Amino acid sequence: MLRLLTKTKVLRQLVPPTGATSAVSRFYAKSQGAAGKKPQEDTVSNEPIQFFGSQAATWRAKDTRSGGSDESLWYQPYVISASLAVFLLYFCALREESDIDLRLEGNLYDHVSGLEEVQLTVNYKYNKEHGLDTKEQEQRLRELGVDLGQLDAKLAAQ
Repeated sequence: MLRLLTKTKVLRQLVPPTGATSAVSRFYAKSQGAAGKKPQEDTVSNEPIQFFGSQAATWRAKDTRSGGSDESLWYQPYVISASLAVFLLYFCALREESDIDLRLEGNLYDHVSGLEEVQLTVNYKYNKEHGLDTKEQEQRLRELGVDLGQLDAKLAAQ
């Protein structure tokens, strides 16, 4: 009801014109002052946001990328180094050779048919395009039975 009185002419008639304030007018002034002010969160400011002195100034980019240095244990590098050393020692020195090791010792060109010819052709084409020496590739291609005249014609057509 007081709210209705504040917006009507009745309230103006209740307030004495001499400047003396009544309880109603004091309440009206307090409520108008509180309603007239907006909280600082709602106001838009054209001032720049301060970087120094904020939490953003103390944040390190390294923490964002790596998750912080506090997450790793102090002995973690020693455990990883020791594990790697034991792994290499076993696989390089202590392990007995198997039939797979013997197959891997051979030349890759013996296991994959046509690979050497393809590699030599690609290398021959690269050397010709860049003006490099092609004598070694030509010699090995002849040993494999490739006709260089046909190869040159095929490369020129591409």
